[in-house]
Amino acid sequence: MPRLIGKRTNPNPVIALLFSIAIGTGISLEYLGYVNLVPGFGRDVQYTSQQGN
Repeated sequence: MPRLIGKRTNPNPVIALLFSIAIGTGISLEYLGYVNLVPGFGRDVQYTSQQGN
């Protein structure tokens, strides 16, 4: 059984997980059209105005 007293945790898995979540969020926002960093990537949504007559 390893002795855990005084041992530091390895931050690499946490950093990799946070990086993966950030990349996934960025790709999702790009695909859904909230950001437009890559032209031609994502959905083409026709926006309709809701003007009252």
